[in-house]
Amino acid sequence: MPSLIRSFPVPHYLPHSHNGMPGTIVDLDTNKSRRSTSNRDSGHFSIRSYKSTKSSKSSQESISPVSGSLHVQIESPPVVCYGTPTDSSGALLSGMLWLTVAPWEVEFETLEMTFQSVVTTKKPVVIGCQDCTTKTTDLHTWEFITSSHSVSHGLHSYPFSYLVPGATPATSDSQLATIKYFLQARGVTVHGEILQFNQEIKVSRSILEGNDRNSLRIFPPTNLSATLTLPSVIHRGGNFPVEMRLEGVVAKTNQTRWKLRKATWRIEEKAKVISPACKLHAHKIGGEGKGVQYEDIKVLATEEYKSGWKSDFDTADGKVEFGFTAGIPAYVTSTDDVDNAAGLTVSHNLVVELIVAEEYCPRNSKLVTPTGSARVLRMQFHMNTTARAGMGISWEDECPPRYDDVPVSPPTYQTLVCDSPSVEDFPGI
Repeated sequence: MPSLIRSFPVPHYLPHSHNGMPGTIVDLDTNKSRRSTSNRDSGHFSIRSYKSTKSSKSSQESISPVSGSLHVQIESPPVVCYGTPTDSSGALLSGMLWLTVAPWEVEFETLEMTFQSVVTTKKPVVIGCQDCTTKTTDLHTWEFITSSHSVSHGLHSYPFSYLVPGATPATSDSQLATIKYFLQARGVTVHGEILQFNQEIKVSRSILEGNDRNSLRIFPPTNLSATLTLPSVIHRGGNFPVEMRLEGVVAKTNQTRWKLRKATWRIEEKAKVISPACKLHAHKIGGEGKGVQYEDIKVLATEEYKSGWKSDFDTADGKVEFGFTAGIPAYVTSTDDVDNAAGLTVSHNLVVELIVAEEYCPRNSKLVTPTGSARVLRMQFHMNTTARAGMGISWEDECPPRYDDVPVSPPTYQTLVCDSPSVEDFPGI
């Protein structure tokens, strides 16, 4: 009696690999080519891999012929302009452009590389217009191949160098606009094939720290005056000390004095950008050569104190001394100072506010009575925000290496004395 049990080939699933990738469905039916795929009642079926289509496309793309590739290797240190924009001597940018040619000779029509600045405004005149949003400026161009030239198979190098001007604004990303720099290499063959390579170059500015500066503020019609000691430059992600002295708090004529009640400081980042319009949309703002100016003020850090200072009312004018630590936290998105001719300006200010209250204190009496009069003393100081210099130094201040351990002259040879007799002493010769 024939058996009524029929066997059905079951598709197998590969287990998950150790890195969590899903298993691939495989077909274990080796005789599926002999069976008819239209007869679904036979119970023989197969499941193909869902990656087969993707792998076939990638294999076709991998064998597509290409003439070569471009790559840039930077050999110079990071681009850092030391000093203020008016005093900086710039920074050196040098490296090598590598051209890799496929296993045949390729004839190039042009091969060049451009160092360009890209200024992108976040508030364009017309949203969606690329010309209103981005402004690209070519700072320098290297032309390696200017006419038809055959390049053999292999790796070819093209050195380049450029002195970035000291007034070049640093790479920044503010709330209104961004400034970025790119090295863009482009090669065109005689057959019209284009090889491109694009690499971003970060440009920084570092102002070396100098002596602390003392700032004096006077608040008429009172006799109050404040003196603050501030650092010459500050850095993002770091703290800096501030020392303050408030003088003239005691008035002997009317037997009153000013008492400090609260002190507050904050660091503000002020950004200003001029968004120009392209030729197509210039009529929206009144013609070519005009733009729309935007300003934005962002508070980076703030803190409030209600105690911690020393008051001295026994001197002639009286004084209040107070010291605190301020800084820009590392987790806050901010940028260094920028003054770009393209229209972007970023500056940082330290704002200090003091709330003082007037008190009546008669002579030879310990009775102090508040008069109900109070004032807010507000001071604002510009802070130069810059990158840290570290161990870096301007390229023109670098000294050539010195070889102090090399002796003055090579060592002398020893004189050998020979005691053997000369030829003349032998008879018969």
